[in-house]
Amino acid sequence: MIPFALEVFRSAIESAPRPPVPLSLLVIIGVVENFALLALIVWVGLSLGRKLGLGAPLLESWLYQEEATLKARDSLKSGVAFGIVVGVIILVVLLVMSRHFPGLPFTTAAKVAVWKRFLVCFYGAVDEEILAHLCLLSLIAWLMTRIFQKDKTRLSPVAFWSANIIVAILFGLGHLPNASMVMSITPTVVILALTINSIAAIPFGYLYRKRGLESAMIAHFCADFVIYVIGVTFLRV
Repeated sequence: MIPFALEVFRSAIESAPRPPVPLSLLVIIGVVENFALLALIVWVGLSLGRKLGLGAPLLESWLYQEEATLKARDSLKSGVAFGIVVGVIILVVLLVMSRHFPGLPFTTAAKVAVWKRFLVCFYGAVDEEILAHLCLLSLIAWLMTRIFQKDKTRLSPVAFWSANIIVAILFGLGHLPNASMVMSITPTVVILALTINSIAAIPFGYLYRKRGLESAMIAHFCADFVIYVIGVTFLRV
């Protein structure tokens, strides 16, 4: 994420007050903090998700040397298919909206080197999927199951879809702080952020339940690849 972010948010970084410590040290501190937070998030997501049949079945079967409940090929195929479709839909929306919002990070990404755009795809696939679906979706679904269901061991469709939609909204709102660094946050921008991120988060949440976290990660990577590696080149035409 770091090489991409330093390019996209360069103007905001350069205009910000000088920190009392070197930027390189701040980056190292941020990475250490994120790894510590990520460890806690993974533990929460796996612990609660397992109680509802959610998690990372392929990785867990490899780690515990158990027979996988899902085939890796099916997870890969579903992830690639969902990711490409979601990526194309979001790309079309962004290409249309970029004419009205030239400050979109998507527009700025066209000036970033392709290797940096490629690397940032891993950030969304790994970090955002662990946070949004492994942790938040599992946590919210578990709370709904504990509070509203008599059967505490089964994830009902109502509980899952309610949790999935809530996560999609939180996922969209979570992108606004970064967007505020390069553009003004207006009601239209908020609606755009919620719409675009829901187009991605809801199908990826569905994949998380049906095919496991690995499939959702693959889908997220493919969608970001379509948008940031391939899609931004259309802005130069």
